[in-house]
Amino acid sequence: MMEQQHSMATGQQLYAIRVANVDDISQIEWIDTFGTSPRRLINRDVEKYFGSVDPSVHERNVIFLAIVSEPSIALEGNTIIAKAELLLAPLDHPSDVGYIKRVVVHPTWRGKGIARVLLKFIENHAVEYGLHYLDLHVYENNTSALHLYDALGYQIQHRELYLRKDLTQETTPE
Repeated sequence: MMEQQHSMATGQQLYAIRVANVDDISQIEWIDTFGTSPRRLINRDVEKYFGSVDPSVHERNVIFLAIVSEPSIALEGNTIIAKAELLLAPLDHPSDVGYIKRVVVHPTWRGKGIARVLLKFIENHAVEYGLHYLDLHVYENNTSALHLYDALGYQIQHRELYLRKDLTQETTPE
């Protein structure tokens, strides 16, 4: 199992980075509630990422977690303080590009470098998945994430517009 320990300046081991397993589902759902993306409330079936769906015909998603090492610093009984997901291409359509998504750090732990450590951990292990490139999406008003991604060497590939039509509003036929 991939795992890496991390400590703060005091030398005290505060958290470890590891790949999630099926026992983490409820805590993953909990940490997702702290995401800042406007689309964070889209429902998803977390269990599908742990082998209940044939990965040869479905997306493959690896969830990386930052887990507190000391239960006394757990938040609301949850040991997960951050997570990021790595989307891999289906086995029948191999690609050397992975997609990082749903990077979430609990508000209490933001600004402490955890997202940076988590992303570097993913980058260091990306080659094990046959990846040469990592892509991600970020909202342009998420300045702290933009600064982090820039510092880690991510570069803008393109900009896109996100459009929505409100079907609940009465419209006049043309």
